[in-house]
Amino acid sequence: MPAPSNRARIAAAIDILSGALGPWIAKTLAPRLPAGASWTRLLAAKDARPDRQYRADDLQCQLRILTERIGELGFPFSGVLSRGEQNLAGELRDVRNAWAHNAPFNADDTYRALDTAERLLRAIGAPESAGRVRRLRVDAQRSTYEAATRRDTRAAAVAMPGLGEEGLTPWRDVVRPHRDIMSGDFGQAEFAADLHQVSRGEGAEEYVDPIRFYERTYLTEGLRTLLAMSARRLSGDANAQAVINLQTTFGGGKTHSMLAAWHLAGGTPLAELPQGVQDLLGGAPLRGPVNRVAVVGNEISPGQPSAKPDGTVVNTLWGELAWQLGGAEAYALVAEADRTGTNPGHALRTLIARHAPALILIDEWVAYARGLYGRDDLVGGSFDTQFTFAQELTAAVQGVPGALLLVSIPASDVRADGTTTRASELEIGGEGGRAALQRLQHVVSRVAHNWSPATSGESFEIVRRRLFTDLDADAARKRDATVKRFADYYRRQRGELPRETFEADYEGRLRAAYPIHPELFDRLYGDWSSLEKFQRTRGVLRLMSAVVHSLVQAGDDAPLIMPGSVPFDDAAVRDEIAAYLDDAWRTIIEKDVDGERATPLQIDRDRPLFGRRALTRRIARALFLGSAATIDAAHRGIERERLFLGVAMPGDTLGNFGSSLQLLSDRATYVYTEGTRSWYDRQPSINRIVVDRAAALDAADVAEAGVEVLRAVAGTSPEFSAVDIAPASTGDVADSRSVRLVLLHPRHTVGGRAASLSGPGMEFADELLRRRASAARVNANALILVAPDAARWEDADHALRLHLAWSEMARPDSIRAHDLTQSQAAQARTKADEARAAAERAVSAAWIWALHPDQPDGGRPFVVEAMRVDGSEPRIAARAGLKLGKEDIVFTSATAATIALQLNGPNLRAKWNEGRITAGELWGIFTRYPYMPRLRDERVFRAALASAMDDMGWESGGFALASGYDAEHGDFIDLRVPPHDDAPPITDETVLVAPALARAQRDREEAAAKARAREAAEAGGSPGSGGASAAAAAAGRTAGGATARAASRAAGPAPVPSPGRRGVAPGSGGADPDGPRAENTRFTGSVELDPDGDIAAQLASLAEEVIVHLRRGGADGLEIAVSIDATRYAGFDRATVRTVSENARVLRLKPGRFEG
Repeated sequence: MPAPSNRARIAAAIDILSGALGPWIAKTLAPRLPAGASWTRLLAAKDARPDRQYRADDLQCQLRILTERIGELGFPFSGVLSRGEQNLAGELRDVRNAWAHNAPFNADDTYRALDTAERLLRAIGAPESAGRVRRLRVDAQRSTYEAATRRDTRAAAVAMPGLGEEGLTPWRDVVRPHRDIMSGDFGQAEFAADLHQVSRGEGAEEYVDPIRFYERTYLTEGLRTLLAMSARRLSGDANAQAVINLQTTFGGGKTHSMLAAWHLAGGTPLAELPQGVQDLLGGAPLRGPVNRVAVVGNEISPGQPSAKPDGTVVNTLWGELAWQLGGAEAYALVAEADRTGTNPGHALRTLIARHAPALILIDEWVAYARGLYGRDDLVGGSFDTQFTFAQELTAAVQGVPGALLLVSIPASDVRADGTTTRASELEIGGEGGRAALQRLQHVVSRVAHNWSPATSGESFEIVRRRLFTDLDADAARKRDATVKRFADYYRRQRGELPRETFEADYEGRLRAAYPIHPELFDRLYGDWSSLEKFQRTRGVLRLMSAVVHSLVQAGDDAPLIMPGSVPFDDAAVRDEIAAYLDDAWRTIIEKDVDGERATPLQIDRDRPLFGRRALTRRIARALFLGSAATIDAAHRGIERERLFLGVAMPGDTLGNFGSSLQLLSDRATYVYTEGTRSWYDRQPSINRIVVDRAAALDAADVAEAGVEVLRAVAGTSPEFSAVDIAPASTGDVADSRSVRLVLLHPRHTVGGRAASLSGPGMEFADELLRRRASAARVNANALILVAPDAARWEDADHALRLHLAWSEMARPDSIRAHDLTQSQAAQARTKADEARAAAERAVSAAWIWALHPDQPDGGRPFVVEAMRVDGSEPRIAARAGLKLGKEDIVFTSATAATIALQLNGPNLRAKWNEGRITAGELWGIFTRYPYMPRLRDERVFRAALASAMDDMGWESGGFALASGYDAEHGDFIDLRVPPHDDAPPITDETVLVAPALARAQRDREEAAAKARAREAAEAGGSPGSGGASAAAAAAGRTAGGATARAASRAAGPAPVPSPGRRGVAPGSGGADPDGPRAENTRFTGSVELDPDGDIAAQLASLAEEVIVHLRRGGADGLEIAVSIDATRYAGFDRATVRTVSENARVLRLKPGRFEG
């Protein structure tokens, strides 16, 4: 059983309340009334209406006695009910009156009314009755909650976000819709004025009542002219127009204009009409009563006689006209012509003259005449007779001052303002209608004044007045503030919006149309009015009434009602707009325009930047409104800048509009774009074909395409010796001793956080680092892997599918197979290129997880560590190398200290305790074990070894180098000791020597060399002789053939260098060769600063880490110079030259000037 309506619940509460109040009131007032007297006598006495019936069980009487002053009794219940309880009764009076006048009750109204009734019943001590009302309230609340739940479930899915902007008042807080619009109690039929009904006193009050009619009617310039001409003619002005043709299009306001003339001649005192009408007539009312005739052609059958209340039977239009003018008496003048269906001739002039002043309105004449087309057997006369009658009627009216004929003939030519129109087929109706139209126009146009409807600007005001109340002064200020903000916003968007929006006149249009945006009016009057079923102003009113009601209910907080505001997801709005289109459009609206599962809503959900402003949804609404009505026009669709005008408002970032429209074009089924125009169509677009094809692609094919794109975006980087792409198995990756980057296959995705990644990519990485095919992998520390992120691969998968689908669509055979136009073929080729680029971006963005082995403790197995390597660099290898190098995961350069740190660390200490290790063995440890630093390749390793010769502090933790080791004698071959020796050629046999062993051997070598030198001196002669020099040179030769590069000193024999020793520093001449030798006497160094880096930080670091220590070390001399050499081939600008020159002069830079 369906739940009762709110009105039914109110009715039940009224019955319960009146049943309890009646006895209680009688009991309470009994002591103050004569015995046996009814308390209703008090109301009768107050009203002084002895003829009126007052019933004790009537709730209206009960609530009156509770709330009104009753003569000398005052307020009889003041001492019984508190002021608040009496207020409950006062509120219930309003509820009872609303119910009695059939007013609707929404959920909130119902709850409050029932709650108030319950409270009053408890106040009078009627708990049982109060309980019954309470059950009604709870039931209403439950029904409301269930309905709200269903509604909110859907509403939450399609709710618009707030579009309000600080400083802008929402339109619904500035202007208030009329009550019927607010409540949704408007009937669409009310927007279709019916002359036939009004002439009989029937129809909506706003059309029947002259005062209400004029209050809701905006007097356009055209209507003012019509009424002024009508008043002059009906007042007897022979020079005023006698025949006026209201030439408008379907729904253009002709019937409304006829009603304005009808009420003008209706006899309502001028003083009671609105001031605008009084001002128009200059305070001079029409003289005497005016006879009125309203003939509506589609209300009269040409083949069926009409019986009147007085018994008169009418057959023809002239019979109808005569009877309405003067009843049976007037009909008698044309009775014979009416019975025979022949032209009444001169009798018409007599008829009109006797009943002047007379207003004759003939509407839908074409509709009546076409019923006679091709027929001679109808009581209405022949087709030809209609037009001789028309000729006689126009002539008769012209000849009688005070007689006025208003006739409505559909426009089918060019209006006086030069705009081209065409008669609506709905009004004409086929061949007979066209013939009737042509004949009537020929007759009427010769004598009639052709009256034109309102201009577009006036149409705005007509609609605004019907939908909204007038603005007060405060509302007008808020309106003006909104208009100003919009105008300023438009001026800042030059190039994106139509030029007209930058002009001062557009600000006036915004003000005149408020709260509706002029672009919405332009679309409705310009595009939709071209549809057969859309009735211009009438159609606009029908649609906008539904739109305004829906927006009010939804709490719309936008500053204006725009094309992008039209809520097509609302059933009432959707039904109204779809009524003018093919049925196929309903599905298109729900799928691609506005609905719970519509594509624009999905895009906005996927893109929070768009979703926060419902951007794609608003663009889709504006696009539909601007294109659906023009689908069959030569120039379909709407220009991009005009589309954006229908959406853009303060708070929007116009730069996002293009991206949103592009996404809509890409993903929607029925959206087409060609050049700068876009539109919705009834046929799926090429985009839809591509999307469907993309969705049908096999995952393996997509992955294969992903590998192909991966090769294109892989790139290279100095950190890696090679890049392997998408290996199918572990055996596809070489076990090399140089660092390789491996980009995993698309199927090897990972997901989660860096510390807890999981997925097939992690499993494959662990296997790859441990094994190569069936064998164990040796050089695990030489591998870095980059895996695709699972979530980002989904985006890449989508992009790759579109890439494949568009590429296929762009092939010549596919273009022929789908019969694409040239523009569509060009679009396919362009899209193929764009999709390829998008696929590359998506694939590059997906490979973001660098995986590498990590082994903090050499005694435990390594684990796979992860690091994000995303960024703006599109080449994956370059991006990964930059991040991994910065984080010291991969080294492209190293120093001897790097090697020494490992030799003295816990993992190699046992091995280093032997005092020696070959370079080949050590390099193998570096590439095998992840606890070692990851050097790019052996070149980096050997360069680091060679740099040991520059290590001044090598004896405290470094090492020396030798070409080999003589196990028999325990000596190192070709020992090189920092810092005076050169590095030997680095090979796998090169030996790293512990400092103690190297120092001991070097001391032995130097002692032996000195001994040989003394022996040579004693055997060869005095100091300084050539023999001594020769002996010293001979002593300097080693088994390896190395010779000393030190020059002989000026006095005394030269010191004997060890093999491979660097030259002695100049300035040491004169020192006793046998005396103590000073070491580390001079330091020199130079460095190139990074000009793109932080210069100040680099200089500060140089000072703090080097220069300060040299000064603290007691340097006898310290020379520091900074050299600056800057070049710009195009020349530095004047500002730079001036600033640098002035600063250089202050800082005393020399020469400190620009050249060239």
